[in-house]
Amino acid sequence: MSYLGISIKEAINNANCGTNGWFLPAIQRPYVWGSRYENEIYICKLFDSILKGYPIGGLIVWNTKEEIPYREFISDYLPDEIPKLVDKGLHKRPDKWLIYDGQQRIQTLYSCLKYTFHGKILVYDLLFDLNNGNDPEETGFSFAEKNSTLEWNVIRMNELFAKQPDEEKRTYRKSILRLNKNINDKEEELIENNIDILWDIFVKTETKSLAYFPIKTSNEKVVNEIFERLNTGGMALSLADILFSKIKSEYYDFEEKLQGCSKEIYNSTGKGYLFNAYNILQLIYLLVKKGVRIDPKKVKPNEIDVFKTTWDKLETPLQSFFTDYLWGQFKINNNSIIPRNLALLPIMVYFYEIYSKGYKFKNISGQNLKSINSYFIKSQINDWNLQSYIDNFSRLISEKSKGTDKLFDFPIQEIEDFISEKKKRNIEIHEDTFVGYNWFVLKILTPERIYQFEPDIKGRFNPEIDHVFPKKLKNRNVDYDNTVDIVWNMQPTKGEINGFKTNIHPKLFFTDKSTNAKGERIVGSKYVNEYDFLFPTNSNNQIDFDDNIWEKPIEFINKRKEIMIDYLKTKYDITFKIDEKEE
Repeated sequence: MSYLGISIKEAINNANCGTNGWFLPAIQRPYVWGSRYENEIYICKLFDSILKGYPIGGLIVWNTKEEIPYREFISDYLPDEIPKLVDKGLHKRPDKWLIYDGQQRIQTLYSCLKYTFHGKILVYDLLFDLNNGNDPEETGFSFAEKNSTLEWNVIRMNELFAKQPDEEKRTYRKSILRLNKNINDKEEELIENNIDILWDIFVKTETKSLAYFPIKTSNEKVVNEIFERLNTGGMALSLADILFSKIKSEYYDFEEKLQGCSKEIYNSTGKGYLFNAYNILQLIYLLVKKGVRIDPKKVKPNEIDVFKTTWDKLETPLQSFFTDYLWGQFKINNNSIIPRNLALLPIMVYFYEIYSKGYKFKNISGQNLKSINSYFIKSQINDWNLQSYIDNFSRLISEKSKGTDKLFDFPIQEIEDFISEKKKRNIEIHEDTFVGYNWFVLKILTPERIYQFEPDIKGRFNPEIDHVFPKKLKNRNVDYDNTVDIVWNMQPTKGEINGFKTNIHPKLFFTDKSTNAKGERIVGSKYVNEYDFLFPTNSNNQIDFDDNIWEKPIEFINKRKEIMIDYLKTKYDITFKIDEKEE
């Protein structure tokens, strides 16, 4: 067996083909390139590498007559799209070729050259000079909206790919050149050269840009061995990928069900919290194997069924944890709010145990909920995120569950005793540590507010947070600068408020006495109710902006801090540890 060459045209036309078609084995991991922050740049670099003749890794394709569940490639790719499972009656077709390595590249090429990607089309600028020593970030490729109007020199790659190898390249080239009557000789030469290269690679079949390794065998173990040893491109295989492949050999739709649950979690948390199939698999592994570190070699063949039955019992309590607890109690709508995501697993284990006894979230008492909240907050602030901690916290919960058929309380005291014995983490919360987690702290202080997230330049999300007294207030002094940038002076808010209120004194803003750059009056009074922990109030229970504390920012912030600390005590039984030196 050895690698063979194949053209882009031949490979992509093989995908989902009715005869000798290339497909995805159902045990394959999900497509991941489409979920990357900079996926468009990454894909443009892939196409640029192909144009320049760089190697992009080989493919492993398996031909078998055995009954193997498989899926089709996605045509118009959208985030979290799950490939269509082919009807069971076709699983034995003898001419199927299953891609065991190379899914990411073939799916990308397939969607970008024949259909759409995230609702966009891949385009190429024919005036881009491939040989001009360009910045590595510049490729000539980019994405455009499906129905957008393009410049005359920009072509749709799906239209180019649709051309047949026997069509006249000269005719196509003339159709481009006649779009601009004022084209100069240099531009014409550049366009001709680019079309020559594009045509040879994406239309004709003589240039073998891809290498594939064909395997013909009925022995799936041979293929799995090659699959685990060879990963010639895309994302490196993880231990979770290998465990998924073992489980899906018995339950081929196992990962799809976990993906479906992940999507439900996302939708039920304000379309924001991403707890993916890999996270769910880790939780199942913790329940079955009593540890969070996934090791496929430790999973015995007879335990595959246990993973399936555990998942069947886990889905409902897991949904409840996110819907009733994280979203219902705190309106947490993005996993970036949580500093220590691993520390959430013991609470999920607790939900699993009580739901297994027939209880639900509504049966949790108020005092027990405070215990769960105490663990939740302390585990995040004090970094109870060690794998050994999570293993032991979960063990304590499981042991307490085995001792009774009744609804039992979350074992916060036992967990804190364990931490005290190990002496590696704090069980008390220190103020200087607490204020270091702005996003999380503000969320537990304002649980009814919903963070609005705006993407930054790399696609990552940052919540809209306002400083009540702005950092760049006019005529501020050094003491002011050293005081305002702290959580006690912050408020989750809306983007429109942040835009209006920038660098304006809060009293002027909330009493409609400020103006924008055009001299127009800003109506800030309508936003007063968007802020928490404002004071003092007058006889009408309205915020008294005539009180002179609004002229004393540092005093205001310190008083607001006292109110917020009282809230932590009342709602969560959370107080700060006072060091002897501070006393």
